[in-house]
Amino acid sequence: MIAGGTVVSPQQGRFEADVAADDGRISRIASPGTLDGETVVDATDRYVFPGVIDPHVHHGLFRPLDAEADTESRSGLVGGVTTTGNIFRRGEPYTEIMDGYAATAEANYRHDYFFTLGLLYDEHVAEIPEIIADHGVTSFKWYGNYKLQAAERFDLDRNLLDDVADRFVQRLAGQETPTTLAYHAENAEITERLTAELQAAGADGYEAIVEKFPGYAEAQAAVAGANLARQHGYDDDFYVVHVSSRRTAADLAELQSLGYGVTAETCTHYLALTAEECDQRMRINPPVRSQADQDALWRHLREGTIDCVGTDHIANTRDEKLGEDIWDGLWGSPSSATMLPLVLSEGVREGRLSLERAAAVTSTNAAKAYDLYPKKGAIRVGSDADLVVVDPDETKPVTPDLLRSAADYAMYEGREVTGWPTHTVVRGRLAFDRGDVLADPGDGTHVDRPVAGR
Repeated sequence: MIAGGTVVSPQQGRFEADVAADDGRISRIASPGTLDGETVVDATDRYVFPGVIDPHVHHGLFRPLDAEADTESRSGLVGGVTTTGNIFRRGEPYTEIMDGYAATAEANYRHDYFFTLGLLYDEHVAEIPEIIADHGVTSFKWYGNYKLQAAERFDLDRNLLDDVADRFVQRLAGQETPTTLAYHAENAEITERLTAELQAAGADGYEAIVEKFPGYAEAQAAVAGANLARQHGYDDDFYVVHVSSRRTAADLAELQSLGYGVTAETCTHYLALTAEECDQRMRINPPVRSQADQDALWRHLREGTIDCVGTDHIANTRDEKLGEDIWDGLWGSPSSATMLPLVLSEGVREGRLSLERAAAVTSTNAAKAYDLYPKKGAIRVGSDADLVVVDPDETKPVTPDLLRSAADYAMYEGREVTGWPTHTVVRGRLAFDRGDVLADPGDGTHVDRPVAGR
């Protein structure tokens, strides 16, 4: 039982309450001081948020899934994360490999999770109904950045050209089961040519990455992808991941004004960093951009063009991340544990977001976009008891030791961040308690979708 906290709900606003859980679900919400429980967390002078959903992580990308499911869910609990969406892509048919990966995930996650599977070629498209029926996976990804690389990278017969994308959009649109298509917006023809030109010119430093992935190439691809989805009546389920550019956000706002149902996500690094602050640790695709881009993303997040925040979390080590120059080393941003604290510190405390909007963009909206709601993303009777108690005044410097990830560096290392979880509850079990991770590997479980009540 969470006692006497201020519940923050996107639907009901803020109110003081006791929140009780039995058998993994919220069983009662009542006036403060009226409930009791075997385990009681005192939330006086603290906020109670719905459990954080990070819809955009890559566990098992560069190292085995069993290790990362363990270490990165451990890290997530420190930041109030109760569910992650692991975006997972392999060249093999998913019907042949997912049983093994599912068993590995189930044995090692400390919090709940779901999979989003990358669609790379026609056989993946053909598997969609079986994947939905047998594995409860209803979200898929279209990698615009792999358009000219898929054949070589995954040992396939051909690249991921628009005719393949057209087929899987049509296939998804034809399913009776609700699905979601996550889209990496990048015009690969533009970025491939710019890469060759920049490298030939000897460009180095973070600005070279910004020039390699210009904001207009993201914006153009986002509009084109959304329009293809629209042609097949699928734009309501089209989800643009990691929006980094003010141009993209503006174009998506215009599409939404025309009736497109497209959903957009940005990431904490675009909201909390600018290119001038970045070095090889922040080598990310798309890259961190200018202060003008950051300001525009906060405005669109507040106004609703952008509805979700993720992290694009990849847990590299410092040695893997720091190559000989900006062109070397691995991509990624180990930051799930800082997602809610940064939104509170940089968003709420700076007057950019309300508390209710912070709860929406870090939990409720992702639950709705990925067909998890109202099982996840809500503080209401019958929903999973995924809860985060936050001390809004606690200020800590970000360090790798604090975050408990396998990554030995932090994206925001040394930054003073205000607003940290004191307790994280996953399905009614206390999983993190004032610095101690209590959940064990295997305590988390896969969330089969769709969930009733969409």
